[in-house]
Amino acid sequence: VTGVFDKAVLMLLVFIVGWVTILVGLWELTKQDAYLTHITIHTDRLLHRTDEHFLSVALDTSQIQNGWIHKNIKSDMLLKLAAQLAPAYLRIGGTLADRLVFQPDWSYSPVKHKSNMSDGGTCSYESKGCAFRNISFFNMTGSDWTALNKFAQAAGLDLLFDLNVLLRNGTQWDSSNARVLLEYSDRHRFNISWQLGNEPNAFGHVFGIPLSGNQLGLDFMELRRLLSSYPRYSESLLVGPDVTRPILHQTGEQPIPYLTSFLAQAISVISAITWHQYYLNGRKAKLKDFVSPDVLNMLPCQISAVQSATAGVDLPMWLSETGSAYGGGAPGLSDRYVAGFLWLDKLGMAARLGVDVVVRQSLSGGNYGLLDPEMEPLPDWWVSVLYKKLVGLGVLNVVGDHIIETSCPGEQGHIRLYCHCARQRGAVTLFGVNIMNRKSQVTVTGLPTSDIVLAYVLTADILRSRHVLLNGRELHLNPDGSLPPFEPKYLNISKPLFMPEFSMAFWIIQDVHAVACEGQ
Repeated sequence: VTGVFDKAVLMLLVFIVGWVTILVGLWELTKQDAYLTHITIHTDRLLHRTDEHFLSVALDTSQIQNGWIHKNIKSDMLLKLAAQLAPAYLRIGGTLADRLVFQPDWSYSPVKHKSNMSDGGTCSYESKGCAFRNISFFNMTGSDWTALNKFAQAAGLDLLFDLNVLLRNGTQWDSSNARVLLEYSDRHRFNISWQLGNEPNAFGHVFGIPLSGNQLGLDFMELRRLLSSYPRYSESLLVGPDVTRPILHQTGEQPIPYLTSFLAQAISVISAITWHQYYLNGRKAKLKDFVSPDVLNMLPCQISAVQSATAGVDLPMWLSETGSAYGGGAPGLSDRYVAGFLWLDKLGMAARLGVDVVVRQSLSGGNYGLLDPEMEPLPDWWVSVLYKKLVGLGVLNVVGDHIIETSCPGEQGHIRLYCHCARQRGAVTLFGVNIMNRKSQVTVTGLPTSDIVLAYVLTADILRSRHVLLNGRELHLNPDGSLPPFEPKYLNISKPLFMPEFSMAFWIIQDVHAVACEGQ
């Protein structure tokens, strides 16, 4: 019996040793197969400090016209989900802003002929598909305006409203309807920030009504005079000119010359320089575009172009309307997991290069909304909430073998990493994306080796998924609409950080006590 027992024990030991050998071999194979990235985080100074509203959201002006606001703005679920993004601006604007007229005493009635073109529409960016020349003005009622303001207040959002600059009196802006809106808003004690016109450099193509940058600047001066006549609005933010993305396109006046001519008149009356940014045409975008470094690298070049044109101008820069794809987004892509790569990288890149505010188009609506029509959160909403909770305002410098410091041509590759002061005192947040079908290991230097790391890694079963996994568990709201617990994995910074293929990650590196983050 003893011999049989000894033999059994020996066989068990051989079995265990064999499995250990196999597992070690697989681990070594995994390490060899992983894409290795080495970075250093500099904690002695900040590259930039973003606005507390850095990640903001928009609602399309067309949603006033088509009745969405009237039907949905009082939704309890919409309020709960929007409140998770505070503090933020809630921008109401876009192409149809320049068709909107405020009629406080009108009663709501459904619009018979609705525009199916949303903000960021194909019309402003291409020579075809332009339908706005035949779109008449439409009314926003006092009740809808009140509901919008009360919604923003309840959600902790600050309203940013785009006024209609195409109400004209000859060559001048007719400010009479804006005065009606201001009178009503002041009487109801609504606090608002302002824009005037949407993508005005494309007006000639979109509406058949050209408006020069110089004249728009004069119109902004008139708006500032009007705001100054109300104590409540005399110090309100006024931002513009909301030109299209600064690349060569074939519709209307080029954005950069338009911007410079506008600033020649309006620089003294605006609070920030604003422009719009989309990577792709929503009708033509493919899955591969959403994981292409060439596509993601468009943004730093565009930011660089605006910075060069505004060198010496001491004003913040905002991306006041932005998403993955214009024309309402790309169906089955802009509302799926894969769009998160463009979104999270945009947040990291924009902050790194000095942008103060990024306004996501949109909270709901089109194919690029953060919420679906049933008010269910889509992957980019989860990415946004995690960003809000984990990433602070101070931007730290990350350098490494795959981090290109130049803003353009933006030669960053498939592993794209950024670092900020964390919301948690004493910590920093490293975050980024892996947009290749290969796992990666990130080695971090420049920090104490004893620091504990809280890892939040996002993945999905497929790139087109409408759901997202956090550390392997699918994210869902609680039945009452509240957030589930975001449970991290605990790691040590002395070991490489692991990124699965096609993943996004946030790592909270604790007890760093970065000099640059003190007091943040």
